[in-house]
Order: sequence, then C-alpha cells, then structure tokens
Amino acid sequence: MGLREMFLDYYGDLVAALPAFTWALVIFSIFVFLGWMIARVAERRLSKRKQEAIIRVFFVNFIKWAFYLMGFIAAMDILGMGGLLGGIVAGASISAIIVGFAFKDIAENFVSGVILAFSSPFRTGDIIELNNFRGRVTRIHLRMTHIRTSDGRDVMLPNANILKNPLTNFTRDGFMRYQFTFGVDTPTDVGQVRSLIMDYFTNQAGVLKNPAPSVIVYELGDYSVGVRVAFWVDLFREKKKDRIELAEPILSRVINGVKELLVENAINMPGKIVELKNYDNLDPIAVKSVQ
Repeated sequence: MGLREMFLDYYGDLVAALPAFTWALVIFSIFVFLGWMIARVAERRLSKRKQEAIIRVFFVNFIKWAFYLMGFIAAMDILGMGGLLGGIVAGASISAIIVGFAFKDIAENFVSGVILAFSSPFRTGDIIELNNFRGRVTRIHLRMTHIRTSDGRDVMLPNANILKNPLTNFTRDGFMRYQFTFGVDTPTDVGQVRSLIMDYFTNQAGVLKNPAPSVIVYELGDYSVGVRVAFWVDLFREKKKDRIELAEPILSRVINGVKELLVENAINMPGKIVELKNYDNLDPIAVKSVQ
C-alpha cells in the first residue's frame, strides 16, 4: 500500500468518525456548561446562607468535576471507547491505592477537612484552643486550619489533629466569661465589697446584664479573704474581625475600676505576710514604720 492509499484510508476513517467526534464534543460541552451553571447557582445559595468558604468551595468544585466526569464518560462512549475507559479506570484505581499509601497524611487531613466542613465545631472568627495553641480562626482549608494567636503568630493546625484531640471553642455563641481574684482584710465586710462591685457593674459598657456579673468568696486564707469577680461580654456585638482583642481592654478597665473603688472606700488588700526567723544572730533588727 502506497503513501497515497494510506493517507486516503486515514482520511476516510477521519471523515467517518467526524460526526461521532462532533457529537462527543457537543455532549461534553453541554455537561461542562451545566456544571458551571449549577455550580454558580449553588455558590449563590450557599453564600446567602452564610456558609463557611470551605463548604462553598467543596460543593462548587464537587458539582463542577462531577459534571465534567459525566461529560467525559458520555463523550468516550459516543466515540466507542467505553472499553478503553474501563481499562483507564481500573488502572487509576490501582494507582490511587499506591498513591494513597504514599500520601496517607495528606489524604487524612483532606478527609478531616471535609468532616470539619460539615460538622462545624468552629467558624471563621471563633477563638479556639488546641494543644496549647490559642487564637482566632482566620481561614479554614481542606487540609489545615489557620489561626492567629494574640501575640501575632500564625499557626497552621492540621485538620486531622483537630479531629483527634480535645478542642476548646471560647466563642461558639459569642459569650465569653472573664474573671479575676483579689484578697481583702479578714475583718472586712464582704457583703459591702460585693454591693460596691455590683453597683459598679451597672454602668459599665460592654459588660452584660444577663448573664449577670458575680462576686463570691472563694477562699478564707490565713491573712485575707479571697474574692472572685466574674462577668460576661458579648463578642458578637462587634463586627470587627479581632473580636477577642476588643474584650481584653474591658477586662483591664474593670480590674482597674474595682481597684480604685476599693481604695476610695478604704478597703485594704493586704499582701502576703512573710515571717523571718534568725536563730543564729540575736542582735536587734531595725524596723522602719511607714505611716
């Protein structure tokens, strides 16, 4: 067979396959268009529901690639390559098993990210703590979660570790409780101290009325009575991203205000009493009295 005859044979086969190829291209294009349109609609719906970006990205990509795959399978079937496609799928399955063992940790974190996306133990902006790392969630990825600590460190937490270890979410409902302690002289009227502090809280911006602040005696020591003050703030009242930083000045202001209140009302906060004993040297020790 000459070169001319061979070219004519290939040309004839190409012309014969052209309708099938055209139909395959049209069908694949239709599936791609449908996947793109449905993915856009799904993204709009999920955005209106204020879903996490990770959920939107997962759903949108899943829909698009599902339609791409269906279009590819349909196109291959029209071209009469269904058997070849089956062989490719079988080979890909074996390869996937091998690659899965090689990238076990990556796959584990990816699957964990999908689980976190649907279980939603926290959202972007929440304050969480895991393995002594505490910070604000800035971004949730499929493989890891990005948090920023109060001292400005960016920490990447593998999603698999988040699922395997206890997690503390400080801002699940927006309410956060702060507390501090101090001691007063043993003869002090603790009821008076409580009344003064509760009156102080009535006009404090940022401190919630419900749940109400509390002032309790938590310890009766050798030299003082321990008092614990607790109050709540609502981090969701502020629209800024760094909501946890907004609550810290409230705590500082309350502590300083309570201190000034106690000083104004002549309520003593004694320090620790240290007893010094010197058995070797019996010479008098000079003592200076401070009035």
